[in-house]
Amino acid sequence: MSGFKNFTNLIITLGLLTGISFGSYQLCNWYGCNGWFALMRADLICNACTDAYYHLKNYQISIYGSMFTLISYQMTTFINKASAPSDKYIFEDYKLVKKSPRSLN
Repeated sequence: MSGFKNFTNLIITLGLLTGISFGSYQLCNWYGCNGWFALMRADLICNACTDAYYHLKNYQISIYGSMFTLISYQMTTFINKASAPSDKYIFEDYKLVKKSPRSLN
């Protein structure tokens, strides 16, 4: 799989997890899980909200780590390719025609 495909998949996954996280946050606030009953773990739905927050946070941290690793790997590979010595000139494969900037041999 190419680096761009991996990066696209990570962005889509991150967007999906962010959407689920925001949706669960709004649902839990709508239900009223920001009160004292949620703090004392007296409501099962609020317990589920707390668990969902915890697991989504862990997945998002691993996705952020994966994105950072992928970007740093791709940048390192790009820099290594750019700094590698070469025996070719920049325009060595340039086809010469009548109006070329250099003369034909």
